[in-house]
Amino acid sequence: MSSLKITKIEYHRVNSYFNYDIPIEDIIEEFGSMEKFEDNYYDETEEFWDFMMNYDYEREDDFWTDRKGGYEVEWKMEDED
Repeated sequence: MSSLKITKIEYHRVNSYFNYDIPIEDIIEEFGSMEKFEDNYYDETEEFWDFMMNYDYEREDDFWTDRKGGYEVEWKMEDED
């Protein structure tokens, strides 16, 4: 029996949230104070990025186009024998 394979492709926009839980003592040890860390945070310096790479995070993805609609859809069909 032959069939038709149909694939629905949805194109979404997503906001990804990377949530870190960093001990304050680690921040102070690396940057000297919370104030210095916050200065680097807003400037996103190389030192800041190198520090952040040492920590794991929990990722949350918000496919906001899925919630509100308005995303593009494409259909693909293939004959299978």
